[in-house]
Amino acid sequence: MDLGLKGKVALITGGASGLGKATAAQMAAEGARLMIADVNEDTLRAARAELAEAGAEVEAVRLDVRDIANCRAAVRETLGRFGGLDILVNSAGIGGPSTFFAQTDPDQWDELIAINFLGVINCCHAVTAHMIERGYGKIVSIASEAGKANEKRMVVYGATKGGVISLTRGLAAELGRYSINVNAVCPGVTRTPMTAYIDDEMEKQASKFYPLGRLGQPEDIAPLITFLASDRASWITGQAVSASGGFGRS
Repeated sequence: MDLGLKGKVALITGGASGLGKATAAQMAAEGARLMIADVNEDTLRAARAELAEAGAEVEAVRLDVRDIANCRAAVRETLGRFGGLDILVNSAGIGGPSTFFAQTDPDQWDELIAINFLGVINCCHAVTAHMIERGYGKIVSIASEAGKANEKRMVVYGATKGGVISLTRGLAAELGRYSINVNAVCPGVTRTPMTAYIDDEMEKQASKFYPLGRLGQPEDIAPLITFLASDRASWITGQAVSASGGFGRS
């Protein structure tokens, strides 16, 4: 299926690794022009080179999503390089400790909230004026199954992802009149650098909770993100769509 992304411009946060990088590759294959953004400059340079070598039209910008001024600068950089911005993918995020809430430290909450939730708010705010002016835009944020039903040992992480889902629904209600679609994707546990702590035995045990019998890979999630960023999904907005091997079934 041709998703009609040829020539579209996508800003992808967390685009140097994991789901962000896989999404960049998927969108490039559909003909989108890319601005990948990440806080890690070395990883960012390597990802840009890899994507360019594969034929993508891609630029890169360092971005710390915790800094609203930095988010606005990344949007200006994208507009300056490509002349427009059609798609925002909010993929930057961290996992946090697997610890009971009573044993966590407030410093850990601050970082989770600042990156996983406020970072998404910052990036959405940075792009909305441009999208409203154009009367067009697609925003896709990475939430989590934990954002729907939360889990023990990841309470604050789940709360940040629940915030992303709520933000998605509210923005969809506000921005629909401008033909701006806002959706979230809710992966189950997916093998990315963020879950590098999972060893083979842990994966074997965790896979038992998934009807499809395995954990996710970035390539399982990227096609859904890409579809939601396309005009093929023009009547889908305000949704938190699971891609979780059947884990949530909701």
